[in-house]
Amino acid sequence: MTKEPEPSDSVSLQASGYTEKGVTAHVENEKLVKRYSPLSVIAFAFTTTNSWVAFGSGLAVPLACGGGPGLIYGLVAAGVVMAVIGVGFAELASAFPSAGGQYHIVYMVFPPRVRRVVAFVTAWLTIIYIMAALASCNFFVASSILDLVSLWHPGYKAQAWQTYLLHILLCIVGFVATSLYPSAIGRLGITVFWLSLAGFVASLATILAVSEKKQPGSVVFADYENASGWSDGWAFFMAITGCLWAYSGVDGPTHLAEEVHNPSRNVPNAIFLTIGLGIITVLAWNIALMFVVVDVGAIIESTVPILEVYNQALNSRVATTIWTVYYIIMFYEIVLNLFIFGGRTVWSLSRDGGVPFSKYFLHLNHASPIRATAVILALEIVVGVLYVASTTAYTSFINLTLFALNITVVVPQAVLLFRGRACLPERAFSLGKLGYPVNALATLFLVFTSVTLCFPSFAHPTPSSMNYLIVVAAVGVALISAFWWGGLRVRFTGPSVHISRGPVEIDT
Repeated sequence: MTKEPEPSDSVSLQASGYTEKGVTAHVENEKLVKRYSPLSVIAFAFTTTNSWVAFGSGLAVPLACGGGPGLIYGLVAAGVVMAVIGVGFAELASAFPSAGGQYHIVYMVFPPRVRRVVAFVTAWLTIIYIMAALASCNFFVASSILDLVSLWHPGYKAQAWQTYLLHILLCIVGFVATSLYPSAIGRLGITVFWLSLAGFVASLATILAVSEKKQPGSVVFADYENASGWSDGWAFFMAITGCLWAYSGVDGPTHLAEEVHNPSRNVPNAIFLTIGLGIITVLAWNIALMFVVVDVGAIIESTVPILEVYNQALNSRVATTIWTVYYIIMFYEIVLNLFIFGGRTVWSLSRDGGVPFSKYFLHLNHASPIRATAVILALEIVVGVLYVASTTAYTSFINLTLFALNITVVVPQAVLLFRGRACLPERAFSLGKLGYPVNALATLFLVFTSVTLCFPSFAHPTPSSMNYLIVVAAVGVALISAFWWGGLRVRFTGPSVHISRGPVEIDT
């Protein structure tokens, strides 16, 4: 194994499997193009997180753990947690912009002796997280489509295998669209961005104006109804944990860093705007929601909570259908974005020798990583089998999403506390004196959320409702270890890109 070079003013780190002249030239010729505008990157970031929309599928746990107060104050606390984590990560994304995102950052901030293996683990955790998030959103879309059928044909009951087949169809469409028309997906994202904001205003007006019954303010802000089985204090921590999902996806724009000009500035800007708008919209919408909800128990038990919400608020199949179709569009946009991010991550890792048969996945068609994106499609087909085979296994895998995401974006911040922040290069966004406090808080929040995410949402769980996150995480680590010791440790040495120490450019 060759000795790893130290970062310098112009860093060129190449996997040992790519030292031959011909292959090196091939790697240098396979480049992504600057196809996205700053507004496109903002749209990608916002429509991926899309807090007020995406959280419609996660209402059940916060409501069960405290009713209105559990939901509203949980969203406030979770917003603070994820804002701190996001701001600290935005600085690192500004310092080391790359399609590799988290694993590239980890490689650059960790000590030389361990950074290669830690970066490899981070890379595959990122792929697993994207894979789980994509499955979650796509199955929500598939379930919503079939629930609409049930809404208009009460005698129909969707079967798991039918949902799975629809999941595959939606994945194939998403793969083709994002692989062949990535620039068009960027323009579509801008449209969906404005559609989301317009829908937010329209949804607020609709549920408040049309709902026949309004709840008193005490139900929304004061009446703490804990149906989780946990003590009230711990139930509130579980409510906060459930609300963290409203702000997931902070890493999204980092994977577009090689396809936008001035990524050191534009990527952090997208992260900031997404976090700010996310907190404002999700809080406002859920406060309005709690004023019109009649049966909290029905929402908790629903397979698609947001559909039940509109049923209660609007009491109209036509209106419910319109808003459900709107949510399907919003969630499918997340699916398209995750195909983009996943393809770039796999391609970037292939460039660095971290994927089996890396040379094959390095190839770009019209500057688009079609083969790398096909890996994400294949993984989604495999993961979908869990949905049919075992709801418990599938749910546990989906729970890995936020767990893995927070680890990948916070661990490099924790390292700065021990190595010192002087290892960061000049960058467009710097926390300055706030760096150490932000990184320290992010580390503490990671410890807190990593513990609470491992608890079952309800006390006294049955085998089917138990949280098997630790087991799933252990399986994931075992697979990553198998890749590493199966031969990739010989080829993977870290990012093979040239990074300018200036604050604004990256040359791949």
